[in-house]
Amino acid sequence: ISYLIGQGTLLGAAKYQGFIPWDDDVDLLLPYKDLFRLQKIFPKEADSKYLFTNCFVEKDFPIAWSKIRDTETLSRPKRYREVPINWGICIDLFPVFPVSNIGCIRKLEYVALKFANKMLLASFTKYEENHSAFVRLLEKVPICFRHLFYKFVIFCAGRHGDNTKYVLVSCKGFKIVERSLLYGEKKELPFEGDMYPVPAEYDAYLRLNYGDYMAPLPEHLQKGHELGMGEIEWEM
Repeated sequence: ISYLIGQGTLLGAAKYQGFIPWDDDVDLLLPYKDLFRLQKIFPKEADSKYLFTNCFVEKDFPIAWSKIRDTETLSRPKRYREVPINWGICIDLFPVFPVSNIGCIRKLEYVALKFANKMLLASFTKYEENHSAFVRLLEKVPICFRHLFYKFVIFCAGRHGDNTKYVLVSCKGFKIVERSLLYGEKKELPFEGDMYPVPAEYDAYLRLNYGDYMAPLPEHLQKGHELGMGEIEWEM
């Protein structure tokens, strides 16, 4: 199973050689096919207190990526108490999809994957404000149908081989990048005392996502997920 550390975890490795002081999870990037290999292997290999979960596992799962949860813990935004999924402290597993080398087809794949993501996330809209009527309408579609649409879209995306020039990274708003940005020369960075694989052009990848990521962050933004999700309930 190949993986790269990504997003906040990669940012922490580059700036702090470990966790960002206010971060509260781990982010990994996995090729689409490896993610589903891991889904099959995980229940056989992992301690029973850990749950590999996504919309193939939990019928009410409202997110377009997978997670590994510690089921003996809790990390749940209070506003989402009624969402009936496991809320254990997690590792986020973001799939990396191959996308077409043909520009117009690549754009269609991007739109379809992003829309499928929006359909799943619509489950949260009943607990949030400032959403459009269209997004609120998506929430009224039974989640089983939203899951089916997402599964169809990722099935279509998975038809490409591993030799496409471009890939879609399903985090930070969904981004299409050149494959070489992630999968060129193998590189590692220190994180909490060990070395972990990172994108081949990790500096360019971080700048694409965060701009001048080495600049000090304003104090009012030095918060974990509560910055966007509100108060979070924790149990260790």
